[in-house]
Amino acid sequence: MKILVVEDDELNAYSLTTVLTNQNYAVEVATDGDTAWNFIQTYDYDLILLDVVLPKLDGISLCRQIRSNGLQMPILLLTGCDSSHEKAIGLDAGADDYVVKPFDTEELIARVRALLRRKGVTSQPVLEYGQLRLDPSSCEAVYAKNLLPLTPKEYALLELFLRNTRRVFSCGMILEHLWCCEDTPQEEAVRTHIKGLRHKLKAVGAPSDLVETVYGIGYRLKPRAEEQGGSTSLREAAPTATLSDRGAEERAKSLVPNLKSQQQTLMAVAEIWQRFQGRIDEQVRVLEEAIATLNQNSLNFDLRSLAAKEAHTLAGSLGTFGLPFGSKLARDIELLLGSGQTLSQSEISNLESWVKLLRREIDGNDTAAISASPTPQVLETVTQPLQNDPYTEIKILVVDDDPQIQALLQTLLSPWGLKAIALEDPRQFWETLEVVTPDMLILDVELPYTNGIELCQLVRNDSHWCELPILFLTVHSDAEMVNQVFSVGADDL
Repeated sequence: MKILVVEDDELNAYSLTTVLTNQNYAVEVATDGDTAWNFIQTYDYDLILLDVVLPKLDGISLCRQIRSNGLQMPILLLTGCDSSHEKAIGLDAGADDYVVKPFDTEELIARVRALLRRKGVTSQPVLEYGQLRLDPSSCEAVYAKNLLPLTPKEYALLELFLRNTRRVFSCGMILEHLWCCEDTPQEEAVRTHIKGLRHKLKAVGAPSDLVETVYGIGYRLKPRAEEQGGSTSLREAAPTATLSDRGAEERAKSLVPNLKSQQQTLMAVAEIWQRFQGRIDEQVRVLEEAIATLNQNSLNFDLRSLAAKEAHTLAGSLGTFGLPFGSKLARDIELLLGSGQTLSQSEISNLESWVKLLRREIDGNDTAAISASPTPQVLETVTQPLQNDPYTEIKILVVDDDPQIQALLQTLLSPWGLKAIALEDPRQFWETLEVVTPDMLILDVELPYTNGIELCQLVRNDSHWCELPILFLTVHSDAEMVNQVFSVGADDL
């Protein structure tokens, strides 16, 4: 775990670094508020120890700045003033706890451990995962009651996995969490420590793949159900779902749609296609207009950007409606128009051919579409802050500005007892998250005002929501995007 100490007194900073390092934490020191803010913007920290009186930017102002930027790592204030008023100011600024100087070292470490527990998925003082137990108070780890003789970095690595049991960590993420920026080694060092940890776990009877490799992405603790040879239950797959133990089995059975409901779903998908037929026609018309002006050498930047955006939206939705060739055409059109480069005559000819083929593909699907009634329920969309909702089904928050995808997800998920709630404007994300309290998050990569990658990273750094399952739904499938999505903490794509 990585801790930032913000303290301008050299002696205090040295003492804190020594104490925390002896507890196997990676520690970095900033001696003023501005430097600390630069560090916080650059690196991920599991906790911040923040002095109140600092040069350049005081601790209270820095605390407010951290919170106003949506960062939720725990903050422990170090203050020389024991008045209730000063403590209240610090807590109201966003701090999670405070320690008054001079402080007792044992109490300080206990408060640090408590805040790190609050950040994680368990509030228990001892971290447990099957037969594996790690006690942060004694810095000891055991498997099946056998003591694990770990090096400090092996211990820190195991603690990182145990505090984030469902996350995959790339080598880069592990380096960022467990090493200071001054002494960060190469990624090979991570692989060496992983190998050593696995060897010591195996020596005390643990499965050789308890720390498993997720190919091309990184490392994680092997899911418990797989370790025990069983299948993942509904409650394990969606741990935050509001399902009672008493009705879990009946509920699980009811989640499997029968043949009739599958036919109804197909009918509803066809209805959605018809309902958005006018919108799809408008999107293709934008592409046709762009090609027409391109042939006249009068295509301006705004029309080109709009055409690339509409092509991107079509690429994402057409394949979902059973038009994979149309989706590929739209994706090729998007890539050429979105490149920003001057197009050659052969590229312009290709664009013209692709748009004509796309029109033919869509018009053909319009003819084949099934007409049915009544119109399916439109996906509930967040256009303003929600009121508290007593809905008790499993809820999925969908952050996507494409209304076709929103409606389709409602239709596909509803037969499984899943309620999809769409958010078009990501600027309302945090307030919506608090009100909806979803069991899962679906993100598009490209969003207005921000993007799904940044949003996923913020969620993973939030102490309350860091374990929320996140699925990316995107037209992008290239290796670079897949690696980027998983490296910020996505569960699937």
